[in-house]
Amino acid sequence: MTTTSRAMLALMAMATISLAPTAYAEPDGPQPVAAHGVEAPLGSVPWSQVGPGWMLGMWSPAPGLHTGESPPPGSPTWQTAAMTLYLVDPAGGRYAITTFPPPGDGPSPRLVDWSGDGTRALFATEEKGRTVMTEVDLRSGTKTPFTVDRTDVTPHYTRPDGKALLLYKWKGSQPASLERVDLDGNHQLTYPVGQDFDGYLSTPDGTRLVLGTATGLALMGNDGAAGGAVPIAGQKDCTPLRWWDAGSATALARCESPAGSQLWLVPIDGGTPTALTAPNNGQHGPDYGDLNAWHLPTGTFLQAAGACGVVFLAKLNADGTTSRVSVPDVTRDSVVVVGAHGGDLELKTRAGCGSGESLIDYNPAAGTSTVLLGPPVNGGGVISAVPYPVERQ
Repeated sequence: MTTTSRAMLALMAMATISLAPTAYAEPDGPQPVAAHGVEAPLGSVPWSQVGPGWMLGMWSPAPGLHTGESPPPGSPTWQTAAMTLYLVDPAGGRYAITTFPPPGDGPSPRLVDWSGDGTRALFATEEKGRTVMTEVDLRSGTKTPFTVDRTDVTPHYTRPDGKALLLYKWKGSQPASLERVDLDGNHQLTYPVGQDFDGYLSTPDGTRLVLGTATGLALMGNDGAAGGAVPIAGQKDCTPLRWWDAGSATALARCESPAGSQLWLVPIDGGTPTALTAPNNGQHGPDYGDLNAWHLPTGTFLQAAGACGVVFLAKLNADGTTSRVSVPDVTRDSVVVVGAHGGDLELKTRAGCGSGESLIDYNPAAGTSTVLLGPPVNGGGVISAVPYPVERQ
């Protein structure tokens, strides 16, 4: 697996979720959900209704531009515009949680996770040999920063409630590693993973980890105690991507073999792994590799890798190959799957004539797409998005 593929998998596949997020009382009783395209204040969030189908989206008012195109006079720019964290309801209403100052010429904060208790969002910014983490209280918009003296890790909340962070370094010039730190950035545990460690999943209760290995998957306790191996015959360099079933008994994994990369369904406590996709050697486009998958009532949809760094939406065929999916009103080659809810997929891509990206709800059964955030609903562009915690599996 290439370093680029590992980086894409690390960003797309890490998940830390909760099965029972905390509900918060609303002083004046349940509030109505904001209608499509309506921006409502933080104080009107109907917390008792926040759940599956909701998303967090980081948005910039800077207009999307084509290569070589100049912004309209007086319009905000990426360097000078403040960025807003929105809570987006399933109907497409939005609630401004907090803003971040303009990044100038430096890096902007990356939205990386939503805590399993539903109350906090995690951002990361790399600067001067360290990673600055910022935790946002979603109920108040309060930001709390802390630092980790590393710049080569992807952070995510621990499960089930996000009381600590797991810092994952994917394989590159140095072996991969996994470390747990508290919410002040203090070291708690370095997991004894092997040199062939390649990604992880946490069980919903947080008591066990599922690790990618050279020959399949392996189990490990949250305390670092080694568990059993789960080999996948004929495969190597396996990476667990997400839980495939509601009971979190079967993991979706991506593995390599002499025939090419392939997605597998792997029962972690016994049972024979089964191939989900046909081997893909990356030699016959447009699908040069399958990166992730979601099963909906209308079929199995995949995040597929195309040429020149493009990723797109595909659908699984009966023989394990894929066919590219044309999403209505999408005008960009790259389509990033944020998550799935019910029979719909949540996508980040470009809709309309500008180059600013939008957050889109795509209904394959109806063949329709609805813009939830970004142009043409409120302009600018969506930088990143994460789904409600229980849907990050």
